[in-house]
Amino acid sequence: MFRDHRLDFTNFDGDLLRRAREKNNLKQDRFDHRLYSDLLKASNEMAELTSQGNTTWPALMQDLWASFYKAAPDVLPTTQVDPAHRVNREFLERILEADATEEARATTMLDELSSGLAALAAGQELLKEISDRPELQEAMDAADEAAQASASGDPDGDTKADALAAGATESLQQAARSLRQAVRKSVNKGKEEAKNLQTALGGWGLEAGDLQQLPIDERLTVARQLLTPRLVKVANLVGRFRAIARARQKEKLKRDRDEIHGITFGNDLARLLPSELTALQHPVRKLDFYRRYTEKQLMQYELREKTPQGRGPIIALIDASGSMAGEPMDWAIGVALALVDTAHRQKRRAAVAFFTTKIKAEFEFPIGKIDPRKFAEVASIGASGGTDYKPALARGLEIITTTDYKKADIVMVTDGVCELPAGFQAEFLAEKTRMGFRCWTILIGDDTAADSLREWSDRVWPVRALTEDVAGEVFSDVY
Repeated sequence: MFRDHRLDFTNFDGDLLRRAREKNNLKQDRFDHRLYSDLLKASNEMAELTSQGNTTWPALMQDLWASFYKAAPDVLPTTQVDPAHRVNREFLERILEADATEEARATTMLDELSSGLAALAAGQELLKEISDRPELQEAMDAADEAAQASASGDPDGDTKADALAAGATESLQQAARSLRQAVRKSVNKGKEEAKNLQTALGGWGLEAGDLQQLPIDERLTVARQLLTPRLVKVANLVGRFRAIARARQKEKLKRDRDEIHGITFGNDLARLLPSELTALQHPVRKLDFYRRYTEKQLMQYELREKTPQGRGPIIALIDASGSMAGEPMDWAIGVALALVDTAHRQKRRAAVAFFTTKIKAEFEFPIGKIDPRKFAEVASIGASGGTDYKPALARGLEIITTTDYKKADIVMVTDGVCELPAGFQAEFLAEKTRMGFRCWTILIGDDTAADSLREWSDRVWPVRALTEDVAGEVFSDVY
């Protein structure tokens, strides 16, 4: 009466089953496939690399990416993988066994950008290793033939494909030592690239999460910019200067936190008057000291906590004239971005403007917002042209007048010598007094102009050597 609806697999189309099998050896869901697809669309390098290998190479590249990205990489059962792509399994197992892969995953796991850069570096090295090792190349060629046989539509194609795929896998197993060496070199490259990115981000005071706000193509662009030799050098400077700035300001905060307001009574040993402490050296007065200590009747300083005052923006004006090219420019950018970090922690706006005889480029850093693209843009500014202070200081005044706070700090870094027009200097000093902002100048090289700069600067640092000590002095004062 009832028909049996159970499926009969005795005549199931084997070719359909083959097509349903995975090309990837590592288990991945739709979200993983979409992320990798977006990465290929965003990165011409990755797309080009994926197209260079044999038929099974694209799937191996995706498995390589997933081995860095997945939280818990899970290898699919052999029966679920297309026979022609099982040759990749030998590579994947060696990749997952490598210590370098596990070390890289500390920074790449669940971060598609870091995983993509690591996979790109590792894939480039692996492809090179395969082409340089005949035993590996032969195995990949056999896998390529297997894939072609499977797709040929020939009645005997499946049998031929299985034989070729099995032969390719066996060849790789026999070349185990060569395979391990190739994989080790490739994953070490991937680990190195992931480490370089983390180091570069750390120098700028960024984390991988700070890039998540950007689309993947922009993240790749910013990451590539931050990994260029010049920006890596600047990042190292910024990282050191940020650490110095934080240390100097922490010392200053600790030193200036309280001020003496009067004399009171208590038993705080750190605040006792020196006259009270001398009693400990007298056999009779010592007993009186202990009594008054118990009763909190020792004379001590009364301290009053200083109330932090809200301050305005920090504005860094960087001379971008031709003579600043090279180390002076990098040093100045390092100081400027360390000041931006200070502003960010103090919830102050910040701006960095590059000037010659006019404003060359300007970048604003709003309160509480970090835009990694701006760091790369700031560090990429080149040097050319002459020097004129007036446009830079005029722009500094304009920025101050458009903020909520009158108090601010302008820090100029220059190696040029020029005079401010008398009328503008008088106007600048009048506004400086009225609005209560401070102006600091770092003069690199020629110190003959220091006296004229002091006419409108709170302090001038004539600098012969671009050292961390000078930067530390700036960070101590600009707080």
